[in-house]
Amino acid sequence: MRAREARVIREQETIVLLESDAPSELLRSALATAGWELVSWQPGPLHHRPGAGVTGIFSLEVRRSSDRDGRKEPVPVPVPTHACITSCSIAHPATRVEVFHRRGADPLSVWVHPADPLLPGLPLALDPLRVTPFAFGSEHDPSETMIETRSYRPLRRAVVLVRNGDDRRYLKVLRRHESGPLAERHRMLRAAGVPAPALTREPVQDVVAMHPAPGTPLAELLMRDGASDVDPSALVRVLTSLPPAILGLPARQPWSARVRDYAEGAVAALPAEALRIRRLAAAIDDLVRSSDAGPLVPTHGDFYEGNLLITDGAVSGLLDVDMLGPGHLVDDLACFLGHIAVLPGLHAGYAYVPSALLQFLRAFDRHVDPVALRSRAAAVSLTLIAGARRGAADTDGAGEALSRLEIAEQFLAEAWTLGSQRERRSG
Repeated sequence: MRAREARVIREQETIVLLESDAPSELLRSALATAGWELVSWQPGPLHHRPGAGVTGIFSLEVRRSSDRDGRKEPVPVPVPTHACITSCSIAHPATRVEVFHRRGADPLSVWVHPADPLLPGLPLALDPLRVTPFAFGSEHDPSETMIETRSYRPLRRAVVLVRNGDDRRYLKVLRRHESGPLAERHRMLRAAGVPAPALTREPVQDVVAMHPAPGTPLAELLMRDGASDVDPSALVRVLTSLPPAILGLPARQPWSARVRDYAEGAVAALPAEALRIRRLAAAIDDLVRSSDAGPLVPTHGDFYEGNLLITDGAVSGLLDVDMLGPGHLVDDLACFLGHIAVLPGLHAGYAYVPSALLQFLRAFDRHVDPVALRSRAAAVSLTLIAGARRGAADTDGAGEALSRLEIAEQFLAEAWTLGSQRERRSG
C-alpha cells in the first residue's frame, strides 16, 4: 500500500475514533494528570488537515480530584472547560500533553485547553490579569476585561477579542517565531496605504495585538442585501494595491494546488461519495494545471468575505494577512468565489448570495481567465467540504457537505463549458 493511501486510512480511522465514545478514557486520563475528574464531555469541532492529521475539541464538565486522605486540593483558576485530542505530529510535547501510543495507528496527544503545545501565548491571551496591560496598558482595570475566543484552530492559531469598557483589541495567537513576520506584514501594508489593522504594540509570546479595523463585515452585507452597494472591482483594487515588496516573501501554495489531498478530507465527510469526490478532484486538478493562471503578483492568500470589512462600498479593512506572498490574482479571486458560493448552505439568510455571486463572477472575468477562475473556485469549494461535517442543521453535516460538493461540480462544469466554447471559436 502506498504511503499516501496508508495515511488517508489512518486519518479516517482517527476521525471515526474521535466521533465515538473512545475519547472518554483519553480525556479522563489527561484530566487526572492535571488534578481533575471528568464528570461529562461533549464532542465539538473536528479539524481535519489532510496529510497532517485530525484534531478534535471537546467541551468538559469537571470537578477537582481528592487526594488519598479525602482532602480537596486548592482549585486553580480557570476551571478547565475544553480539551483537545490530536493525531498531528508534535515534535516536542510539553509536560502538560499526554501522549497515547497505539499499535498500528498514529499516536494521540491530549491537552487541557488552553495549554496548546504549539501556541505558547494562548494562556496569556485568555488571562484577564495578564492580557489587560498587554492589550490596553496598565491604566485599565483587569476586572473590567471581557474575553471572547473568536476562532481557534488547535496547534495553528487563535483569534481572541478583548474588551475593556469601550475599548476593543483583537489578539492573534501564533506558533513560535511567527509573530514577528506577521507584525512586519501589517507594517508593510499600512505603509503602502492598504487598510490592514494597526498594531497596538510589539508582539509578546507570539501574540499580536491590534486595533479593530473600521467597516462592516462583508458577510453581514451579503446577508443583508447581497452586498448590493459593493462594487466587485473594489475587491480587485485592494488586491492590485498590494505592495511589490510582497513578492519577496515566501511563496505559499494556493488551495487549488492540493485539491487531491483535500479531496480525502471530503471523503472522510462523505464516505459514500468517495469515487465521485476523487474523480472530481482529479478533473479539477487537470484543469487547474492546464488553464492560464496569469502573471506572478502580490497576493493575500486567504481572500474571502470573512477577511473583508467594507465602508461606503470600498474595502476599509483587510484582515488575516498571514499568508501574504507571491502568487496569482486568479487564486485570490477564486478563493473569494468558492467561499461565498457555500454561504447559502450555512444559513437561510444568505438568500441574496446566488445573484451576488453572478455579479462578482462577471466582474472578475474581466481581470483573469474565466476558465482558470472557475476551476480554482471549484477547488476551493471542494476544500470546504470537510468543514461541513459538524455544525450543520442536519446533525452530521451531510446535507451541507453534499451542497458544497455540488457547488464544486457546478464551478467545474462552467469551466469546461467556457473552455469548450473557446476551443470551438479558435478552431
